[in-house]
Amino acid sequence: MHPCPSISSRWLAKPTQGFSLIELMVAIAILAILASIAAPAMQNMIVQSRLTSQTNELISAVQFARGEAIKRNQRIRLCSAATAGATACGGSWAHWVVLNANNTVLRQGSLPSTLKLSSTLNANTLTFLPTGLNTVTPDSNDTLVLCSPTGNGDTTRTIQIRLAGGTAVTKSAGCD
Repeated sequence: MHPCPSISSRWLAKPTQGFSLIELMVAIAILAILASIAAPAMQNMIVQSRLTSQTNELISAVQFARGEAIKRNQRIRLCSAATAGATACGGSWAHWVVLNANNTVLRQGSLPSTLKLSSTLNANTLTFLPTGLNTVTPDSNDTLVLCSPTGNGDTTRTIQIRLAGGTAVTKSAGCD
């Protein structure tokens, strides 16, 4: 028998553990509100990450083409390509290719369908000479412009290509 007979055994039972249905519903509602606030910021972060990644890949292709021109002592071209497996220049900038003087593919790449690339290069081609200089007109504003139609803030990256093969990147808003 229990030392205190006036206390019912029902009150001495172990307390229940866990959440009630009401507490669980409140927690889920709070989580849904926080997720709806965070989702647009997360989407914009993904857009910015894609832009940065593709900008770096294009700059790498420019530097690769310049390095190969010097190393091989021949003209090397970076240009737009018609398809992902193209072996010649032409088409839109959805795909690009680096070719040597014999039109052998040295490197190629493609853009995600969510990004657009345009250029002010003559015939969408950047040619590096064996000296490492390119055929860009001095003091011209030859550029590759990468942009995302979605996202907020700086959704455009402009890669300016200099005569000696250097690049400069600027960020801006909007996607033309």
